[in-house]
Amino acid sequence: MMHPYPHQHPFFAPVGFGDVPVGAVIPFAGALDQQDHGTSPIEAWGWMFCDGRALAIAQYPELFAVLGFVYGGGGSEFKIPDYRGYFLRGTAAGSSVDPDPDQRQRPEGGQGEAQGVGSIQAFALQTHEHIYSSAPAPATPSNTGQAAGAPSATATLTTGGPTSSLQPPGTVKVSASETRPVNVYVNYLIKFTYGLQRLHR
Repeated sequence: MMHPYPHQHPFFAPVGFGDVPVGAVIPFAGALDQQDHGTSPIEAWGWMFCDGRALAIAQYPELFAVLGFVYGGGGSEFKIPDYRGYFLRGTAAGSSVDPDPDQRQRPEGGQGEAQGVGSIQAFALQTHEHIYSSAPAPATPSNTGQAAGAPSATATLTTGGPTSSLQPPGTVKVSASETRPVNVYVNYLIKFTYGLQRLHR
């Protein structure tokens, strides 16, 4: 009997309407025991933590059909994405929303495209300007041996920047390590198969 979808990869055979496809990633608000690979109840439902682990192709053929070696691996093993500590960003896909695509790179050991799915971009701070206090030079030189009087400071904008007011923006939180928005921790999970799994205990 001919396969009803001859041009479709066998691992993408039709599944129930509304089923989540293998390779889908979701944020999970529950805590995980991230050391017990293969024994987590989450894995019994076909999901696993995105921690960059290596998997056997023969044991996870559906997920390998989706990922290949984009995130690393080779031979009989491949790696899943490692999303620990990352924000996720949609691919620019020809749009101009990501203005610095040339600063992207493949994940370590990965074989995907440098600007494709799975590529990583380091944190950065957009060029910007600050308010500073300028002190104009005295109109006349001071007498010999006398200190010049300090003129009044004048609030001034740096040239060409986006700052539009001489009023400070308020309390600024500073980090020596990164630029970040307000955020909350979640566990990113990836779907690795269809159906229920038996826990490996």
